[in-house]
Amino acid sequence: MTGGTQLWDPFDKVFIDDPFPTYAMLRQEHPVYFNAERGFYALTRWDDVVDANRDWQTYSSAEGIDLDKTGSIFFGEGNVAETDPPGHDLFRLVLKDHISPGFVRMQEEDVTRRVHELSERLAGRSRVDFAGEFCTRLPLGVVCDLLGIDPSDHDWVYGRFISMFGRESGNEAIPPSALTAAAEVRDFLAGELATRRGNGRDDLLSAIANGVVGDRPLTHIEQVGMSTLVIAAGISTTKNLLTNIFWYLARDEELRAKVQDAAVKSAPAMIEEFLRFDSPIQNSSRTATRDVELHGVTIPEGATVTLVYGSANRDPDRFDDPDQLDINRRVGKHMAFGGGVHLCIGAPLARLEAKIVLQHGLPHLAPFALDGEPERVLKMNERGFETLPLVFAA
Repeated sequence: MTGGTQLWDPFDKVFIDDPFPTYAMLRQEHPVYFNAERGFYALTRWDDVVDANRDWQTYSSAEGIDLDKTGSIFFGEGNVAETDPPGHDLFRLVLKDHISPGFVRMQEEDVTRRVHELSERLAGRSRVDFAGEFCTRLPLGVVCDLLGIDPSDHDWVYGRFISMFGRESGNEAIPPSALTAAAEVRDFLAGELATRRGNGRDDLLSAIANGVVGDRPLTHIEQVGMSTLVIAAGISTTKNLLTNIFWYLARDEELRAKVQDAAVKSAPAMIEEFLRFDSPIQNSSRTATRDVELHGVTIPEGATVTLVYGSANRDPDRFDDPDQLDINRRVGKHMAFGGGVHLCIGAPLARLEAKIVLQHGLPHLAPFALDGEPERVLKMNERGFETLPLVFAA
């Protein structure tokens, strides 16, 4: 498919609100779709997306993975997600002690405490923006603590995070307010890193400030980029996952009761289904390092290729009845966090936070429903809510 009316534009609110019918059409009719206006190719079928994720030699991340260039602009050097092996593996080693499954499991007590605190703050309130006061506050507190950011600065980080990821429908340009907020966060982290260089503490910023890649120390710019990525990825993925889950629960009282009843034993499995069904990361882009022939289409060397995870996770050739949210489904492998060498570094922590929310937070919340129309995240590669107004029963 080349030229003409664009069948899918991830910047357009129409597709952001409900991309799934379009995904189905693309999988069936245009498995290699070219958006001539935006200048990118899109892969939407499960096998193609999985294969491209694995083949980093052909589909490189080094030129950026966001169609709006968020990663390149906000994070720059030190961005693990936009570095191919072997550099990618060396960067990741700097973080490994703080992202390993064993380390993440050790955070369970702290995450549980935060979930109880946030739930208690909502007690007795009839109306709340659940996205802002719970789904964002939880991962923000967790990731700031891991980095070693003083609690007195958490509110400041919260405000800048909200501004950093504000977008306008249909516009791929990053708003000036977002650029300003990102620059302020980078400056803040630069100061934090400077106090830890050669004088480390027991936190992730110290590991980054004194990190080594190969036979050399991380540069200052790389340290700042890596730290900014950790904050952004550590908050947004979990926030999107939680807002998606609670949006479904708020609209379906029966589903809410089933999830709450099964959470103690089955929370991890149910979370995998929520991840598959409505992925917090909808797409990630690559650059073709050579000409690729696929489904009768030639993707030229140098072209931007967008891997549509949200579509792959609804592919009927991979999942039975994929458009049905089935909390009893045995999901197996999915692409909600990407895959291959670039599997999302925050995935284990996001899963832990969601599990604890379902097991310890949901039972302490009064019955709830939507209180007006929520506002979706407008960033073209994410799916979640900026606001999620809920009303609680008395």
